[in-house]
Amino acid sequence: MVFKSIRYVALRDRPPAAALDVPSTAPEPHRPTPPPHPNCASRPWMINQTGRYCLRMACGRLVLVERVLVEQVLELADLGVVPLWAPRSALRRTVTGVTTVDVGNPATYLSAGEIVLTGLAWWQPQQAESAGAFVAAARAAGTVALIAGEGAHGRIPDELVEACRRHQLPLFSAPRTTTFRAVVDRIYLRLWSDLRESDGPALPSTVMDELSEAITTDAPLDHLLATAVERLGLPPLALVSATGRLIAASAPGSDLGSRTTSVGVGPAPRSPFDGWWLRTDRAVGRGQQPVLDALAALLARAATAHRNRLDEQAAAAPVLFAALAAQDAQAISAIMRDFGLTVDGDLTPVVVRIPGVPAEWTVDAVHELLAGSTSQFLACATGTGEAIGITTAPARQLTETIPERLVTMRDLREGPSIAVGIGPAADPSTLAAALSRAHYAAGAAEQSPGTGARVRTASEMTSLDTLLEGLPVAVSQAFQAATIGPIVDYDTAKGARLLETLRTFLDNDASWTRTAAAMHLHVNTVHYRIERIEALTGRRVADPRGQLDLHAALMLYRHAAEGH
Repeated sequence: MVFKSIRYVALRDRPPAAALDVPSTAPEPHRPTPPPHPNCASRPWMINQTGRYCLRMACGRLVLVERVLVEQVLELADLGVVPLWAPRSALRRTVTGVTTVDVGNPATYLSAGEIVLTGLAWWQPQQAESAGAFVAAARAAGTVALIAGEGAHGRIPDELVEACRRHQLPLFSAPRTTTFRAVVDRIYLRLWSDLRESDGPALPSTVMDELSEAITTDAPLDHLLATAVERLGLPPLALVSATGRLIAASAPGSDLGSRTTSVGVGPAPRSPFDGWWLRTDRAVGRGQQPVLDALAALLARAATAHRNRLDEQAAAAPVLFAALAAQDAQAISAIMRDFGLTVDGDLTPVVVRIPGVPAEWTVDAVHELLAGSTSQFLACATGTGEAIGITTAPARQLTETIPERLVTMRDLREGPSIAVGIGPAADPSTLAAALSRAHYAAGAAEQSPGTGARVRTASEMTSLDTLLEGLPVAVSQAFQAATIGPIVDYDTAKGARLLETLRTFLDNDASWTRTAAAMHLHVNTVHYRIERIEALTGRRVADPRGQLDLHAALMLYRHAAEGH
């Protein structure tokens, strides 16, 4: 029988032997029942023994679990709980529960196997013998360890340390910055880790209530993670986005880039740029994994609320676009305020394009590009493959942060790169014009060569070259065909170098001699070729307008050849 080697020491309110599947001859001395675990409606009890395992009853169910020793439970250095007197032999005692007592004679309130917490409210320096009486009563009741708080007296009395040494009771101190509630929750988590792995709630109800209230009241997520780490004994935690952007952390400055353990939070990602993850850079123990999963489930409420805010902004897109088209500054300001944007200063429009993807993808991309700073923003789709963002961040700041974030986002998906256009800062009355310039800048970014960060700002569109970059591909191709198309066809058919001659001629300020020298040709040959070019294109190179047309066409041809 699986329980054959277990020696029973205490058993109360035992169910029938058949229900327990244990020998009916087990001794049954009376003993007070340990305090209930906060997740159980019934009072749990435990059967102690000298072996590795023990039986616990919780919520009407008998479970075989590992014994929990004092030295295992009191691994609370991160809470500032440190030993003052703790011999190895005394730390091998079995723990059944934890309680808090602050009366001079605690015997009535204690059960065997408990760790006792006391704030030393009963301690009087002029009555030094009270320490010995308190410790004697606690030890006689079966207390296995004592944790004393430093809040009342600033330090633990020497008399208490001596009394614990005399009665062989391990003594630990807790700093005034650590609440007894945090210590109690941590001990309970260790005691009931085996039961959580079966079917019990992973978080103590007190911690669950506290964290749930924080979510409901929109408390900072940094504070929520810090509370979870302190109360649940978890390693440092960080909440990150799909791109690795830090959303919140349990301690300042910790981004936990090395993700040993990562748990998804909230709804399934709808795009490569969507989703939250709860991350730690340390290995998570068997008993901690259910706690981490439960915390992720709790944070899912915040992730869902975040998704809902994005959807609300997307739903307002038609109204926003109508106000922009009408250049209605008052209506634009009202919409911005509805979404929490401050309109006292300038707003910067941003356009993001990803060809051929659903609208939600581009909205999520805008959010990732603009989030992570103190600036306010909204994001909404303009159609398939394009979304806009309007932010209170200045354009100069965006030109620094967006290229960095694009590098990470580029690695999350295959296919066409993301193109971003950043407009100039504008007030609500001129926001429509600024958005048009951002659209044109996004078009220029789309034509950028290579696979790097494709970002253009409206402030860069100050030359003919950069202005032409924003032309749609179809417009660019049509203009080239109408101007230099016949030259390209002639070179292809005859093997001539008319296009090269035209480019060299214009680059040398229409000088016949310099063009001839640059191409190692006779001046008459240059004259012949330019005449042929004028005949094919219908434009005179001596005419400034003709030169401008041909020069623009050559720029567009170069952009296309370079992969723009």
